[in-house]
Amino acid sequence: MKKGLFFLLPIFILVQSCATFKAQYSTKAKSEFSPNTDKVAHTFILVGDAGNGVFKDTVDYSSSLVNQLSKVTKNSTLLYLGDNIYPAGMPNIKDSLAHNDAVKKLQEQIDLAKVFKGKTIFIPGNHDWYHDGNEGLKRQEEIVESQLGKKSFLPQNGCPIESIDITEAITLIIVDSQWYITNWDNHPTINENCEIKTRSQFLDEFRSEIKKARGKTTLVAIHHPMFTNGPHGGKFSFKSHLSPIPVLGSLKNLLRKTTGVSNADIQNVHYN
Repeated sequence: MKKGLFFLLPIFILVQSCATFKAQYSTKAKSEFSPNTDKVAHTFILVGDAGNGVFKDTVDYSSSLVNQLSKVTKNSTLLYLGDNIYPAGMPNIKDSLAHNDAVKKLQEQIDLAKVFKGKTIFIPGNHDWYHDGNEGLKRQEEIVESQLGKKSFLPQNGCPIESIDITEAITLIIVDSQWYITNWDNHPTINENCEIKTRSQFLDEFRSEIKKARGKTTLVAIHHPMFTNGPHGGKFSFKSHLSPIPVLGSLKNLLRKTTGVSNADIQNVHYN
């Protein structure tokens, strides 16, 4: 038994010493963003989950997004793909401390867009819904559009889908996936200002927009992914299996993987 313990100890130390919790980057990674404007009809720049600080853990600040955006042509679109404000969207102004903090986080992204020659569009993510649902979205929309112009936050009015023509040959369909998967019982006014009132109507509209764009390059901007290798997709870290205690942690993960208890889990009935 003692020999077994001595054998396992160096393996444990080796595994532990190989673990890291910091962002890992290749030293050879290119940080330059140089689109070929002679051949590219339109450039899309995608930024996701920027609501807690745009520039944290960037490889090289001097050649980061803020500098590169000033170099692209006006034939470009900057898409903020949701979770624009952590942890819980845009609070009511009555909660002045939380509201001001949220405005500061959003303003950082708006200021970034102001150096950009092309069109900027914000779309909502699940965190943007966490403060008063669609009412919180409207507060965020008002701030964005007051500085970047109409249709810089889409879909409008907390509705689920909106389509815009980027060029004659490119169509962008913007979907608020949180609208679809959220529990509507918690948001009694969710569809008050929308033509689409049911999930079935949304699916019909989505199919219709795809058909209208037939023959064009069609892009769909959406916050939630179709596939994920994270906990929302049923993939859990070793540490997660130990929390709160071994075995119970694994049981917790198994239940989440098979039941879709969170509406953001791929196994959830609405996500599927």
